[in-house]
Amino acid sequence: MKKYAKIITAILIVSMLSLALFACINPDSDKEGKMTLVLLDGDNAQEYVVDLSKLPSGNSQTGLIAVLDYLQKEGRLTYSVDGTLLTQVGDLKNNAAENTWIWLYTDVEADINVTEWAVQTTYKGKTYTDSGVGASQMSIKNGCTIIITYMIYN
Repeated sequence: MKKYAKIITAILIVSMLSLALFACINPDSDKEGKMTLVLLDGDNAQEYVVDLSKLPSGNSQTGLIAVLDYLQKEGRLTYSVDGTLLTQVGDLKNNAAENTWIWLYTDVEADINVTEWAVQTTYKGKTYTDSGVGASQMSIKNGCTIIITYMIYN
């Protein structure tokens, strides 16, 4: 009986380690195609078109963080996080004294904020809804656009 308990325990441990290894991979993100990242500061917009096949697969960064990490390594923009909070992307920076925070908008249906507090913005005639998930959980899809801008709390 002890022999079977040890075998079952070993199988459970291997299964849990396998799940932990693959838990950080976002299966909702595409591996091919292109997406657009927009940094929007008032009327000033910077667009970055990202070839999804260039994003490293199996890395520890997922979602939008993988895109930002790739662009930073390419020298195209800088970003920083504090824990899980984006604190700076390009020239956009959180400013607690002015209640100004980095905010994410997307056109990926699975990621949009569906609460009554959802906020929308328009860019180039298309409406985008703020993300209902954090940057690392966002789905990166072929043809999607993610807008990073400010949210000002009054």
